[in-house]
Amino acid sequence: MRGAVLRIIIAAVSLPAVLGAQTRVGGMGPDGQRGKPGRLARDMGISIPAIVNPVNLLIEHRLEVALNDTQFTKIIAIKRTLDSTNAPMSRKLDSIARLYKPRPIFSVVTQERRDSIAQAHPMVLELVAGIRENISSARDSAYSLLSARQLSTAQGLESVAEQASSGAEIPKRAPGPPLTQPIKPPGSPE
Repeated sequence: MRGAVLRIIIAAVSLPAVLGAQTRVGGMGPDGQRGKPGRLARDMGISIPAIVNPVNLLIEHRLEVALNDTQFTKIIAIKRTLDSTNAPMSRKLDSIARLYKPRPIFSVVTQERRDSIAQAHPMVLELVAGIRENISSARDSAYSLLSARQLSTAQGLESVAEQASSGAEIPKRAPGPPLTQPIKPPGSPE
């Protein structure tokens, strides 16, 4: 029994070497360096642009914006209406993203795939434009509920989210307590 197990282990270890396969982890990388795996070429696919929703940002950053209960309740109602309006378009975008996800190319990309992707691009742009239009009107409704200070904070949050979604460098915040933690003056009781 031990001999059979030993033979199986030896065969498993030596088989790749006998067949001329690579026996170590990692291969030649794209730049010729050893130990770094190469990357497979991918077809073009379709990527859906990131969409920033300022109404969701208001809800997520309720403490930073300092929303009172009445404002928060009205913004939740605006969010629910917006979500139900955008749901059909979001589902279509999810389906398109799943169908046209960039995938590794193991053979030649067919002309049918290229044509199909070319036909899907205008549909994606139309859906994204519709979602952004709905978000814009909901944002205007939500921002009308805010004071000047709250509006300034909300616009700052939206600007940072837009920069993050576009891949731009986000400015660093000065060191200190988190924005959601109240700042206590020195010498005050805890």
